[in-house]
Amino acid sequence: MSSGMDFQKADFDGIYDQSDPRMYFATLQPFDYLIPQYGAEIFTRLLEVRGTAAKQPPRILDVCCSYGVVSTLMKTELDIAEIYEHYRKASEADLTTAELIQADRRLLKEYAVPDPAIVIGLDVATNAVEYAVVTGSISAGFVENLEVGPASPELTSLVSEVDLITTTGGIGYVTEQTYHQLVDAAPDDVWVASFCLRTYDYGPIIDALDHHGLQTERLPQTFPQRRFTGPDEQDWAIAQVRGLGLDPQGKETDGYYHANFYLSRPTGEVHAKPLAELLPEMYRSTS
Repeated sequence: MSSGMDFQKADFDGIYDQSDPRMYFATLQPFDYLIPQYGAEIFTRLLEVRGTAAKQPPRILDVCCSYGVVSTLMKTELDIAEIYEHYRKASEADLTTAELIQADRRLLKEYAVPDPAIVIGLDVATNAVEYAVVTGSISAGFVENLEVGPASPELTSLVSEVDLITTTGGIGYVTEQTYHQLVDAAPDDVWVASFCLRTYDYGPIIDALDHHGLQTERLPQTFPQRRFTGPDEQDWAIAQVRGLGLDPQGKETDGYYHANFYLSRPTGEVHAKPLAELLPEMYRSTS
């Protein structure tokens, strides 16, 4: 057993760049990986309250998009449990990747919502991005690491048209270095919506966004991301949370990673309508 000093967050890197998502979902389902569902619901709600849908359609950049699960949830009537079941059946049927691509295309078409958002994906996992593009989960995908180099002209061009930059699991993999580049390329009125595990400090990204004229607010409640893989990971997470001055009671102590949700908008918009007024239902749910 490892000590809390040398243990790190469980390494699932092997599931993020397979030829198709079956291993990804089969590995994460036993740990109740739920954060994509919360992300899809809140991102969709943000587009509604902003009125972005009137632009027909809104444009989103999903950072660390992986196989496009958040996009699929936003573009369809499916929930995360149904997606898990879809891939479980695909594994039992022993479909080839080509057959699974066709099955995914049918699924996206059958359960499509009207006027879905255009989602652009950004990730370092080549296979995952290519899979999301070929199935139609995302409209365009970029395999780029903005932590180590500049964004391509093609990515920069598309980011210049986005309404919303999102991530559900990217913080910890990407830092303010990535966000400086993205927001610099984005429209001045872009919104940035992020779920950040409480084990990581979102402060440097808040500072980066503030540098670009975006003010950050946080919802009062937290969102469970997934269960811990075991006591070592739980001990590590609790230590990390406490090290950031946060209380793990009722959250990490109950066996789950929890994430905070942050929304950054132009300062004038925040003053005109604070997050408590923008998403009042999220505040009522904590009373």
